[in-house]
Amino acid sequence: MGFSHFLELILIVAILLIVGVPLFGKLKFQRLVEPVDPTIDEYKHLLVRKEETLISIKELEFDFNTEKISEPDYKELLSRLETEATGILEHLDQLEQRRKKIKPNKSH
Repeated sequence: MGFSHFLELILIVAILLIVGVPLFGKLKFQRLVEPVDPTIDEYKHLLVRKEETLISIKELEFDFNTEKISEPDYKELLSRLETEATGILEHLDQLEQRRKKIKPNKSH
């Protein structure tokens, strides 16, 4: 019985090779990981942080309107979140300006 299982295994491997080589042999191998531009990666990270900050502001406003948070706490937290959002937007603008300066130089 052991020998018959061995023959079945060899037959299955042979069939897989006969079918697989023509199918997958013509595929071009691609890199699984593309090189990452740190500027683009930072830009995407900042976009996510911007969205998170805007959501936090909306949640804070909701909590204030439903009286879950006091007015002094609301004003303090809102000030912090607005400062953070302003900083993120300024950083995004700086990255955009750098990208625009680099782009024309690449075409020449």
